[in-house]
Amino acid sequence: MDAAKDVFMDSLTIYGGVKEIGGNKILVSSRDTRVFFDFGQSFSYLDQYFVPEAYLSPRERFGLKDYFGLDLMPRLEGLYSQEALQYTDMQYKEPEYDAVFLSHPHMDHFSHMRYLDPKIPIHMGETTERILRSTEATTTAVCIPEGAQVFPYQSGKKIKVGSIEVTPINVDHSVPGAFGFLIDTGEKRFVYTGDLRQHGKRPEATEQFLKGAEGLEADALVIEGTRVASKESRKNHTEPFVEEESRKVVRNTEGMVLCMRYPKDLDRFRTFYSIAKEAGKEIIVSPKTAHLLLSLSGDQIGMPNPLKDNNIKIFMREKKTYFKWEKELMEDCVGVDYIHKNQESVMLELDSYYMAELVDIKPRKGDIIHSMSEPFEEDPVSAMVDEVLHNWAARFNMNYHQLHASGHASHSEIFEMVGRINSKVTVPVHTKQPALFRKSGHKVKLVKAAKEFRV
Repeated sequence: MDAAKDVFMDSLTIYGGVKEIGGNKILVSSRDTRVFFDFGQSFSYLDQYFVPEAYLSPRERFGLKDYFGLDLMPRLEGLYSQEALQYTDMQYKEPEYDAVFLSHPHMDHFSHMRYLDPKIPIHMGETTERILRSTEATTTAVCIPEGAQVFPYQSGKKIKVGSIEVTPINVDHSVPGAFGFLIDTGEKRFVYTGDLRQHGKRPEATEQFLKGAEGLEADALVIEGTRVASKESRKNHTEPFVEEESRKVVRNTEGMVLCMRYPKDLDRFRTFYSIAKEAGKEIIVSPKTAHLLLSLSGDQIGMPNPLKDNNIKIFMREKKTYFKWEKELMEDCVGVDYIHKNQESVMLELDSYYMAELVDIKPRKGDIIHSMSEPFEEDPVSAMVDEVLHNWAARFNMNYHQLHASGHASHSEIFEMVGRINSKVTVPVHTKQPALFRKSGHKVKLVKAAKEFRV
């Protein structure tokens, strides 16, 4: 951006993540520099006009036309690509934003990056880039704008973008390579947590971030509050608890074990993998999981290579046609006959997308470990899916176990973080009940979406 054009006061503008879970779009402005932190899709932003489950979705072929027409995306000049604006009434302008920093590879934090001008640099962790590249290779999703420059960052190493200095610090979350940020404009200091927890496999990472944030003497803390609610709907299980309870299920099963988790929750994969190895069982994964593990081969998080590890088999379901990336894995795959014959000696790690394969696998009996969020009363779709999965379990005489550790810190843990960081003002995001933060005992600013806030 041309420094001679505009001079900005140090400020925060929250374009997404206000009174909603996800959709974080957080702009920090300082003098001649403007930087976004995350650019994701809200979990609920479509609900007013669209029902993807009923195939009513925005017309992606028209870029941002439907999003602008229904006020679902901020109308900001100098931010979006020519392609994204082609069918809209907004004229393309050269970039007026200096960078985007991505905290982690969950859709509610990255999904709308695909509409950004590829001339705007994107900063993310190396693990995050590998995960997003695997997603692009195995789905139709566009995660990173084609041609965009991606700059991998490392925990604790400062990055200077114009007048803004950013220090990413690794945190524990339900996907590897998640980060929070310490932000220094020279005049003001901000903390942005991204998504984080303290009850996973790496609580020491979150602790390191909190210590760094404590020492910053921040003017503003932008903090997630997913589980800050008047009524807690999630069980406060820890990752070690899920591992131990899953181990008991596998130890006592009399048949096949089917494990279900979120695709990017690789801590949970590591849990199931280690349990299978201890029990002398093979773990059978989907082609997408295999591709992701191969993409992370050599990464610092240390995932096993599915083509070299004797404890892992890749399941390829029968289809009429296969994608090129699937064909590359064919030689190392097993099918339903292998699983049927060996069902007592395998752990099948697949999601609900593959549930119909049980018709061919024909489990004699066994156990299902559903290691994803519990169904929510306010979400009829999740309740329906839960009922259907229980029907499948009953049909094949399989016991059903709900074992999950949330990727987000609890209500009390979030308030403890607010107290420890002790910023001059706290700005809640990624929460449906930001007003509850007033009970934290610290000054809270309830911002309005897209309204600039000067600290």
